[in-house]
Amino acid sequence: MEFEPRRGYTRMPHVFQQPPLKASRELYEGKNPTATVYIMESSGGMVAGDRNDITVKLAPDSSVRLVQQSALKIYPSYTGDTCVQTITIELGEGARLEWMPEVIIPFVDAKFRGDTTLRIARDATILWGEIVAPGREKRGEIFDYQSFHTNFKIFVEDELIAFDSLHFSPKETALGDIGVLETAMYIGSIWLVSPKAADVDVRAIQETLRVEEGLKAGMTRLEGNAIHCRWLAVDQWTMQEEMKRVYALLAEIV
Repeated sequence: MEFEPRRGYTRMPHVFQQPPLKASRELYEGKNPTATVYIMESSGGMVAGDRNDITVKLAPDSSVRLVQQSALKIYPSYTGDTCVQTITIELGEGARLEWMPEVIIPFVDAKFRGDTTLRIARDATILWGEIVAPGREKRGEIFDYQSFHTNFKIFVEDELIAFDSLHFSPKETALGDIGVLETAMYIGSIWLVSPKAADVDVRAIQETLRVEEGLKAGMTRLEGNAIHCRWLAVDQWTMQEEMKRVYALLAEIV
């Protein structure tokens, strides 16, 4: 998907898609020039050996909001092959992108690898979220997948400012051990990179974070005008609502 400003609105003049992935047309809220595009997967999930490749390019001064239509389900790998998803984002000068995907759910015996790379101009803004589930909790599938490995990288003007990697193999490592996930089952992250990140009072937001039994949260400022928030939770919905609140607060500030 390629976006660029045209006649006061951000348009998507170039898009190439193959089933099962599909992008909706641009949607707008009144006179807001931001283009909202829904990303859909018609297959209902990824099976062993599937590969999803998503590339998004924003020309200078573009403004885009991407919305994932549903959770990303990773089905059992009966063949031993790994599901792979690569996401590559490029933001030009003054561009802005918001993406708050739905939860990633690895089913029993699933194998998943995700590689996400964000390359942004120094004066661009990106607000990005991620939620990882332990499996289909209501069916009693708690960390019954084979492997879950993600690499997340942020480059600002070709300088790597953040690298975050999650690598879980429940059958080899006890994720409930001290120093790993302990009692937590859900992992949530929000990343903000923006020249306006200096306007965010991290300490003030930290004091509003909902922290209770079964829900832990932390927020830190990184070099390169970046902020990272991470949650560990027992309950998905409690964490997700809190993440949406913080996400909306950051979006309003920047």
